[in-house]
Amino acid sequence: MQAGQEAGNWSPLVEVIHTLDAHRVVEAIDQIYEQPDQEHLILIDTFGGGSEAQDVLAVAAHRIICPMMLSRGDLSETLETASWYLKLRGRVDKPDELAGFSVVFSRVQVRLSETERAVADELFRSLPACEAWLSSRSAYVRMDKEGLLGPIADKTPNRGLAAHLQTAVKEAGELLDEIDQLIAATAEVA
Repeated sequence: MQAGQEAGNWSPLVEVIHTLDAHRVVEAIDQIYEQPDQEHLILIDTFGGGSEAQDVLAVAAHRIICPMMLSRGDLSETLETASWYLKLRGRVDKPDELAGFSVVFSRVQVRLSETERAVADELFRSLPACEAWLSSRSAYVRMDKEGLLGPIADKTPNRGLAAHLQTAVKEAGELLDEIDQLIAATAEVA
């Protein structure tokens, strides 16, 4: 956020709360819900693995998304995270009200190796995964350094490069749409 603001590539509609206090995050979510009815997208980025703080945040969440690169190491960590989630279901009073869990592939190469295909196949046999994914794009690396991709693309005079940035925005939007559909489907069941 700070780099994006300094570069002029941020939006006043995006607020970031920096805290390691899970209860502060839940308090912020409650404050958002108290506002007049409007669209909100709340993303909570946590450390990998499981802890008491992750338990608190998982109970407040509408969907738990576990990003995973197509590597054996990431698959192992993702399976451990899924194990934490399954154990959490046993620790909460109302496990049916706990947010659903999905895996999202990130940094996916255009051409997958046999090892990457095997990792993906193993994941699909083991855990629920989103159909949309995030490719390995320099645009996402650029975003980390310069801010939001939409404003960067709008300011980029080279139309080819701007189109590449907009492709990344579209790809991320498709993933967010799928996550939104998963949340809506869960809300309909509840």
